[in-house]
Amino acid sequence: MTTEARFKLALREMMQSKPLSEINVTALCDKLSCHRQTFYYHYQDLYDLLASVYLNETVPGLDKAKDLSETLEALLEYAIKNFAFLRSTYQSAAADLADGFFYNKIITKMLSFYSPHTSSGMTKVSYRNVCRRFASNVSHEFGYWFVQPEMTPVKLERAMSHYLQAANDVLYPAFITLGKEEKKR
Repeated sequence: MTTEARFKLALREMMQSKPLSEINVTALCDKLSCHRQTFYYHYQDLYDLLASVYLNETVPGLDKAKDLSETLEALLEYAIKNFAFLRSTYQSAAADLADGFFYNKIITKMLSFYSPHTSSGMTKVSYRNVCRRFASNVSHEFGYWFVQPEMTPVKLERAMSHYLQAANDVLYPAFITLGKEEKKR
């Protein structure tokens, strides 16, 4: 395992039991029995390391998702399985990294679905705007629930399942309608 991979794994493990704000480079290096200079050779700070974690993070099942509903299900499963890690991120100064992670996964997958025939005849630019709005809304909703003090994985699943179903059934079609209206102007 590479040094970078060891740092990523150790940070994720530490974030399972404590908030990011209580983790420092010294504790991380002690866990790995390495020098601080080794850490700083690879990363500027803990946020740089965490950004690297999110940039390389995969969501199981996302690559096989055939539509928006399956995409959202895969993201919800990921969020539940990685609850402590995501919660620690959202409750820190690095919340934007988790938001960006969800946003990028959603918009990338949605854009892969584009075809003039399946996207209600919308232009790629109009569809891109729909995807941008939708991804932004859904990623912010994940963030909202993760910062709630009483949130648990079970409560997250319940709340986000309802929201994601409504987003798929109501929000997405509304954004499609908006995109078509904007095209007429």
